[in-house]
Amino acid sequence: MTIRPLRKRDLDIMSGWEVFEDPLYRLFDWPRRGAVENGLWYADLVRDRRRVYYAVDDEWQTVIGRISLREIRGRESARLGIGFGAPYVSQGYGSEALRLFLRYYFVRLGFQRMVLDVAAINVRAVRCYERCGFERTGSSYQPLPWNADTLFLEEEPYRYLRKYVRNDGWRDLALAYDMVLERKDWLALQR
Repeated sequence: MTIRPLRKRDLDIMSGWEVFEDPLYRLFDWPRRGAVENGLWYADLVRDRRRVYYAVDDEWQTVIGRISLREIRGRESARLGIGFGAPYVSQGYGSEALRLFLRYYFVRLGFQRMVLDVAAINVRAVRCYERCGFERTGSSYQPLPWNADTLFLEEEPYRYLRKYVRNDGWRDLALAYDMVLERKDWLALQR
């Protein structure tokens, strides 16, 4: 696995990823954009020093995911974003990429803390973050994408997740956990 700076052509590949079959994870699909939209988005990204994006390649140099840092505060902290294409989920790539990136983040870049927010309904991601040492520090409701279809939450296999989603009158909001991993705690886990 390789984590490297994101290139414009990676966005075109990511826009072609299959959508998730599971309606729960469709909420986290990479947006479908054309080449022009990707070009504009990428141009904006390279100008914005508050965000940094990385591509995650598998052992065959296929782009399988992305990692981002935003809300960068010197070397104190940054907010993590991570996502993988549907064909690459549930194969251990996310955990492996996160562990590899945490070493780079804390050792090479010298950050003191990593923060993130994760949708509570993304139970798989919550477990991954907790296994890597992240701790919950709070929660808030955040808007789901405007085109998010949450009707699947009425179906039996998903009903237990309904408690994490509410509507504020004009949009669906999902409970998100705020999580943090301190450098000192990450170092202690490496021993």
